[in-house]
Amino acid sequence: MKQLTALLLALLLLALPALAEPMSLLDYTDDILEDGSPIYYFQELSLKLPADWRGKVMAMKDEHGVGFYQIASYRKYEAEGTPGGGFLFMLSASVNTSFTELPSFRYLGFSGASAMNYYLSLPSDYPAYMEEATQAEYDAMCAQIDDVVQNAAFYAGTGAEKAESEADTQDSASAGGVSLERARYHYEHSALPRYFYDNPENMLRVMEESGAYRLWTSLADENGVKYPYQSGDYAENLYTTGDGATILQIIMPRPEAEPQCYRVYMLYNPATGDAAYYTVEYEGLLGEDALLCGWSRNLEHTVYGGAAVLDESDGGYREALLDEAKQIAKLVGYSTSLTATEGPAPEPSDDGLVQIACSEQGFTTMAKSEYAWDYQAGTGISIYTQHAGSIPYVIVFYGEDLLGEPYEYIQEQYTPHMQQKYGDALASFEEVRSYEIGGKQLPAGLYSYYVGDTLVDMIRLMDSTGSRTVSYTAKYIHGEGDATLDALDTAIRGFRAE
Repeated sequence: MKQLTALLLALLLLALPALAEPMSLLDYTDDILEDGSPIYYFQELSLKLPADWRGKVMAMKDEHGVGFYQIASYRKYEAEGTPGGGFLFMLSASVNTSFTELPSFRYLGFSGASAMNYYLSLPSDYPAYMEEATQAEYDAMCAQIDDVVQNAAFYAGTGAEKAESEADTQDSASAGGVSLERARYHYEHSALPRYFYDNPENMLRVMEESGAYRLWTSLADENGVKYPYQSGDYAENLYTTGDGATILQIIMPRPEAEPQCYRVYMLYNPATGDAAYYTVEYEGLLGEDALLCGWSRNLEHTVYGGAAVLDESDGGYREALLDEAKQIAKLVGYSTSLTATEGPAPEPSDDGLVQIACSEQGFTTMAKSEYAWDYQAGTGISIYTQHAGSIPYVIVFYGEDLLGEPYEYIQEQYTPHMQQKYGDALASFEEVRSYEIGGKQLPAGLYSYYVGDTLVDMIRLMDSTGSRTVSYTAKYIHGEGDATLDALDTAIRGFRAE
């Protein structure tokens, strides 16, 4: 979470914790079971320790998680002025999978309730006190850490996906916390309410100055989330009530699954310090519908009743948003006399961009107005950055079927296609798992080939909307790619599936 943490520290002026460590989830109580086993109860799971650890282990919580230490080593080192001796493992939680880069860890599982991955980080050195009996006790405890992993238990209702074996640990960890669904849940139902309740005034200021889209993209980009959203999919309306409270109404990208949000509300009265967080959530049981819900300061979720979906194309859309804000103000006990104030400035748009519609394949994209473009069946939209019908250009193609794993497609199908097509004229190629462009990290194939004496560079990128494949191609003369790469970046950022 290095990029996201840095951004949040800058935006929130060090007032909020890092997104990767939801410390309220790691509050705990401890007990002794009938068989003598120490057990620690956290918000979403329990850790049962071996019975013979009783009296030999201690737990301490810090900004990284909850560390477990052998008492004998810890106290002996502490007496010599060296803290942290006897470290056994630390329980931590993270929205992404950066912990897989640790020298040694054990993955516990993913909680669907909090959208968090739980794991144990293990020592990278040998922290036992150098005395034979103490070392022997420490070694025996380390040998039982895998038993702790096996005995970790998620509570009912967390929607947990527990790592069942060492073999599937890496795959399970890699799958956790990176999908669009998990990222949206974490953002709308965990991160925003937690930070809002932690410091309402500061969070409202951040939202007013930067907007919800900027925080979303920071979280999504850092976690490798592929998302189809643009800045225009987010909007904020700010209201002041007759009794001086603030209501921030955040409009989210249209949800496609439960419990993604249509809208989120942050309410704060500076005179009383009262704060409230509400969500208007997708409910698909009886077709597309919505529920008005809320998260309390203790992160307890409550359903209040039905809500309207609202249609942006409806002439009464703005009035409907205002009416919903009044309804929520009344629910909290605030005045329903609302005054709209200026919200955060929208993301600046590039001058001279126009929308290109491809009705044949069902998408739109963006390009500079001075460029030419056309549609060809089987090719898609071609955007020419110099002369119509010739290199350099960008191609956007929206396929009918979702391919398999896109990086494997580039390796196993597209590169062989290029090798067969150009033969000895293919000067070089490189396959890249994560090529950064258009605000995304996409798998890419980079190729250079000769047309006569001219060296042409080509980039092929793969993306998807969840059910269909999107491919982008850029071709330009070697060393002359700035304008074409800029057009490729614009086309990716501007792509919208209809």
